[in-house]
Amino acid sequence: MKKFSIAVLGGLALLAAIAYAQGAEDGFQTAQVVSIDRVPADARHPENADQYKIAMRMGNTIYMCHASGSPAIFIGWSPNKELPARLNGKVMQVKSPSGQMVDLNVTGKKTAK
Repeated sequence: MKKFSIAVLGGLALLAAIAYAQGAEDGFQTAQVVSIDRVPADARHPENADQYKIAMRMGNTIYMCHASGSPAIFIGWSPNKELPARLNGKVMQVKSPSGQMVDLNVTGKKTAK
């Protein structure tokens, strides 16, 4: 019985280590939506209809971003919502609640107080 318990604990520790390694491998960390606003449509430029201004907090930094896409992509996004994200230069890649990858163009950043 004692050997069985040790084997089960060892197996659980191994599974936890593998899961942690896979999560760190893809470089995603938790980002929090600070604000999301749809930019009003301009009658002179209808191609800019589905534009969004989004502020995302990752660690102690708030990133101001712009994105475009269908409203269905951003339907589950709201302030304080946590989403997996990674930063690649001036682009923040975010996994939406639907599982779709969304690229946000970073236009600025500031350190949170």
